[in-house]
Amino acid sequence: MEPPNFFDLLAKDLLYAILDHLRDDPFAPKFFSQACKSFYALESTHRTALKPRRLDFLPRASRRYPSILHLDLTLCPCVDDFALKALSLAWRSSLRSVDLSRCRLFSHVGLSALALNCTCLVELDLSNRPDLTDVAAKAIAEAVNLERLRLGRCKGITDMGIGCIAVKCERLRHVVLRWCIRVTDFGAGLIAIKCKEIRSLDLSYMPITERCLNHILQLEHLEDLVLEHCLGIEDHGLATLQANCKSMKMLNLSKCQNIGHIGIASLTNGAQNLEKLILSSSVVVTTDLAKCLQSFPRLQLVKLDGCLGVESGLKAIGYACNSLKELNLSKCVGVTDENLSFLLKTNKNLEKLDITCCRTITPEFMPNLTNSCLRLTSLRMESCSLISREGFLFIGQCQLLEELDVTDTEIDDIGLCSISRCTKLSSLKLGICLMITDKGLKHIANSCSELQHLDLYRSSRITDEGIIAIALGCPSLRVVNIAYNSNITDSSLAFLSKCQKLRTLEIRGCPHISPQGLSNVVVGCRNLENLDLKKCRKINDTGMIQLAQHSQSLKQIKLSYCSVTDVGLIALARISCLQYISIFHVEGLTSNGLVAFLLACQSLTKAKLHACFEPLIPQQILKFMEARGCVLVWREKTFEASWWD
Repeated sequence: MEPPNFFDLLAKDLLYAILDHLRDDPFAPKFFSQACKSFYALESTHRTALKPRRLDFLPRASRRYPSILHLDLTLCPCVDDFALKALSLAWRSSLRSVDLSRCRLFSHVGLSALALNCTCLVELDLSNRPDLTDVAAKAIAEAVNLERLRLGRCKGITDMGIGCIAVKCERLRHVVLRWCIRVTDFGAGLIAIKCKEIRSLDLSYMPITERCLNHILQLEHLEDLVLEHCLGIEDHGLATLQANCKSMKMLNLSKCQNIGHIGIASLTNGAQNLEKLILSSSVVVTTDLAKCLQSFPRLQLVKLDGCLGVESGLKAIGYACNSLKELNLSKCVGVTDENLSFLLKTNKNLEKLDITCCRTITPEFMPNLTNSCLRLTSLRMESCSLISREGFLFIGQCQLLEELDVTDTEIDDIGLCSISRCTKLSSLKLGICLMITDKGLKHIANSCSELQHLDLYRSSRITDEGIIAIALGCPSLRVVNIAYNSNITDSSLAFLSKCQKLRTLEIRGCPHISPQGLSNVVVGCRNLENLDLKKCRKINDTGMIQLAQHSQSLKQIKLSYCSVTDVGLIALARISCLQYISIFHVEGLTSNGLVAFLLACQSLTKAKLHACFEPLIPQQILKFMEARGCVLVWREKTFEASWWD
């Protein structure tokens, strides 16, 4: 008689709660299901989202998981019409959303099967398919219950196709037509006329004018409108609009260089609920613009990055806005200590501030910043070159700070000591900070245990001692960049291997890293997704074999100037979800090895390769890779001999 399984006594709701808690770790549900038969069955019935790594996993997955609601196929570029038809039959009664934005081989035939079989489908992402035509759009229109549709960069679809979708899919609420360059005012207007429930609409980079906006601005529920780089929309045409946008909460006019304060006022007439206004690289910041902003009592976010600021205009925004939570003035010409300090004094609830490349800001500004913005959670001040090391001492007063970017500044160890008082820090960027050392980094390690993102790009005085302290003090690290540091050795990687949540590691240009160090990381960090090994000349086939064995989550790798041969490259093809690879001047690589890798790596969607290999690859192989949906980018790269001296 078998002993009783005490897990069977646990309530299903409790086990479901445990499964929900394990979602962040892609391997945890698998281990859970392997515990016993009842757990296996429980995990199968409870799973509602699926992101298969390979196309050949789909038939088995469809049998095991009967209740899939959300299907993400971005790791399966070879999904074709047959696969779409099969999955639409397998989950016809449950499937609600499908992401096909990285798939290349399906046509209108597969889309028609998906639309007709999956009557519950409410969300579909078909972005990045410039070859899809109006025939495909007509097939999409059969999914009459669609609420969310993304067609970004579907450059082959015209007004005719959009018209088919608009007429049949009247429940649409969120539509992205970004870069649909063959859709004009007629198609955009038709969407607004037929789909009255639209909440968000993205018409960026489209050849539209203000003529379609008359219909769009009459949408009663429209909250988010994105018109980035719509150069056909101009002030004189907007002035004739009869808009009354009571529901609008976000307006994005980035790179709309033909729109000024007159057009903005017309577009936002009656927009009392506007919360976010994005004007990046578009307008001149004048007092007239500030007067427009006075009409929005609920405005919380303003982005003026890349704009030309007039002294009086920037100061006037301080008078016009007093409830901002986020302000972006990155690369905004005209920002000074005086006008920025005034802006902050009138917006004491500011939570996010970006003053990247505001090179006229001086140390005198820093006390005003920290005294005014006690609720600050994000501060970006890369390349604020006039702020001396003393200025950074004030940042420690912002103890709610979660994100800090002081790249390319004069911050030193004393500044890092002050910043360590910000114990909630999750992202810290210290790239090209040439005055910081291990001593300062230890202050961060001792106090900022929640740190997830650390960037030390070209911070050349950091050694293994500092990285080891960070690895021990910050176990939740997900992104680490220690590129171009000749002091870093395998010792750093041995301790970083204990950070099991690590997703991205950039060790480009670290000449002392060896296969042993790489092996330590990949064995300990099974969730690694992005790896930059460029110019790590000691990395060879041994490292690639270890990667293939332990890093099945790896999606991107950069290998230029490494000592990898055909053997190592072919080993990488065993990684089931590898999507991107960059290979230039890799010692020992031949055209035969490259062909073998390309054919074996079925999940690959993009490869950057040296142009010298292009004439050596048979044309039928190149055509096969193109048909499979893999983009091969050929580049002439001059060999940098210094990396092999």
